[in-house]
Amino acid sequence: MFAPKRSVLLAALVCIFQFPLAGAEAAFAKIFTAVPGTNTLMMARDAVRTWHASGHADEAAVIVLPKGDYALTESLVLDARDGNATWQAGNPDKTLITGGKQIIGLATGPDGNWHATAELHFEQLFINGERAIRSRYPAEGRLPLGDLQIKELPGKRAQITVKVPDAVIAALTADTIPLPERQLLVFHKWDTSRYALIAIDPANDTLTVEGQPMTSWNPWNAQSFYLLDNCAGPSLAPGAWFLGPAGELNYHPLPGETLGLTEAVAPVLEKLLIVHGARNLHFQGLHFGYTSYRLPSEGCPPVQAAAGIGASIQIDDAENLTFDHCEMAHTGNYGIWLRSGCRHCRIEHCLLEDLGAGGIRIGEMAIRQNPAELTGGNVIANNIIRGCGRIHPSAVGIWIGQSGNNQITHNDISDTFYTGISAGWTWGYGPSQATNNDISYNRIHQIGQGVLSDMGGIYTLGVSPGSTCVGNVIYDVRAHDYGGWGIYPDEGSSGWQIASNLVWRCTSVLSPSGGGFHQHYGASNNIVNNIFALSSGPPMQATRVENHLSFTLTHNLIISSNTAFFYGPWNKLQYASGNNCFVVYGKATPLFPKGDLAAWQQAGHETGSILTTLALKGNWPDVTFPADSPVFAVGFKPFDPQLAGVTGDRAWKRRAREIQSSSRREEALNK
Repeated sequence: MFAPKRSVLLAALVCIFQFPLAGAEAAFAKIFTAVPGTNTLMMARDAVRTWHASGHADEAAVIVLPKGDYALTESLVLDARDGNATWQAGNPDKTLITGGKQIIGLATGPDGNWHATAELHFEQLFINGERAIRSRYPAEGRLPLGDLQIKELPGKRAQITVKVPDAVIAALTADTIPLPERQLLVFHKWDTSRYALIAIDPANDTLTVEGQPMTSWNPWNAQSFYLLDNCAGPSLAPGAWFLGPAGELNYHPLPGETLGLTEAVAPVLEKLLIVHGARNLHFQGLHFGYTSYRLPSEGCPPVQAAAGIGASIQIDDAENLTFDHCEMAHTGNYGIWLRSGCRHCRIEHCLLEDLGAGGIRIGEMAIRQNPAELTGGNVIANNIIRGCGRIHPSAVGIWIGQSGNNQITHNDISDTFYTGISAGWTWGYGPSQATNNDISYNRIHQIGQGVLSDMGGIYTLGVSPGSTCVGNVIYDVRAHDYGGWGIYPDEGSSGWQIASNLVWRCTSVLSPSGGGFHQHYGASNNIVNNIFALSSGPPMQATRVENHLSFTLTHNLIISSNTAFFYGPWNKLQYASGNNCFVVYGKATPLFPKGDLAAWQQAGHETGSILTTLALKGNWPDVTFPADSPVFAVGFKPFDPQLAGVTGDRAWKRRAREIQSSSRREEALNK
């Protein structure tokens, strides 16, 4: 689907009748009907504004969008005048609000590539509804970062010169892509940095970029990796593309692709929808897609969770706003951001996939003192979020900043290069507004995929009294060089109830450091009745010794795959632990910090805990226990892992289990 080539006008008001509204009781609603076309949504908005202003401010409006494509050349902006309205798809499968433009005139050139005059600048391209790979070097995988020279500049900037192999220089000098259009993407621990090249020095085999200096705690170094984006080299790989010096598109088709059956779409709009000040505003059954990201002149410096990146739908000062049965795909940034002053908003039964950054953001990085600017009490439920980080690999599926009283429940989050759910934005024990958040019954899997490090299926920061992490199923968390953890209370995480979660198969590519649980430091967390099973490293890890109770650990099932159960200074930590069931597959020794379980218990730990063998029913992660299982002897209470994830009809559940198409995705990134 794409925008029709004929101009259209907004249809007239057709009728008034009783209509069920999202989030409200059935009421008489004025029905407006739009027709597909470019910027016709603004006409629909203005028609509703005129009607509301004519004495109908308290009456509800419904804007019906029949099937077709609604192309935007500027963001649809809604404000306080646009509340008390529902935007609804006439055909949810075929109604698209798009920020893309179709590339026409593709023709085969002498080199076998397809060419077209683009007449616009873009950094993403989609072929037949899939993200095409912008030309890069190397075509697969990443390269270890070489020696660095850093020159400090005024204004907290720096020039960074990187030593590279001869082959990199050869690739960069083999094409005609303008120098500022080529980008260096560096992967360092949990972050990425992206900067345009400003110099290539073939004589010294160096590249130079300019941007924000690296931090002392996460610099570029010998453990970092990089790739060059928008570097065609002597030839294009199948499925890859670039823009030439005059803006012409060059695309190398995949086997089986034909010109007559190919649709090429370039996103030209960063934000599709901007909402500020609306109340009782609802979106039902709409598809949103094709938004852009263009690297700013200052580059894209590292910020954890790609928190410096915006969203295709940006919302401020909204109350009772809903997205229901909507879809978002093919973005250059995050999908939806409930930013400042958003209260009692709901995002439910939505699919977000193929995302330049992450899925959904709630709140801000800054602590707001004005109550009207606080975001909280929102519900993110029963959504599928997958294919994150396609431009910004450090993005997360769902991010909560300085925001409290939110419910994140029954979502399916997968296929990220970093963390699944991140909650909190205060490092240490300082003020935090991320309190009373409920993260429950989510299914989080295929996280990290060996690209970045220091991540968690669920990752938390700061003091969070009243927050709960219950009933989640987390598996296949895979970091690069260290730190693939299932549940990861970091930097001052305190006050969490972490109960009845199943965490399975967490690992790191370059070291056996993955584990089910890792608390860096925090206070008064309660870890009870969980299953931490079969990770590559010790299942239970802790780091910092502090002069207070760090956590309690009771009634858990902890299964080791031939490693010790604990890693870190457990003989010095202040914690309470007992009535746990330990199982080991293999002959690892010692299993406990003092040797065997008896010695560890003599030292005052693990009262009532047992070390045993275990029979399971079913397959991981959806396992259950026989009635006579020894795990029940320590007070473990059974729970059903299949309750985690999306709810509803079989088709929706089946869709969550689908493997996303990857013919053009950058799977090479994690090789």
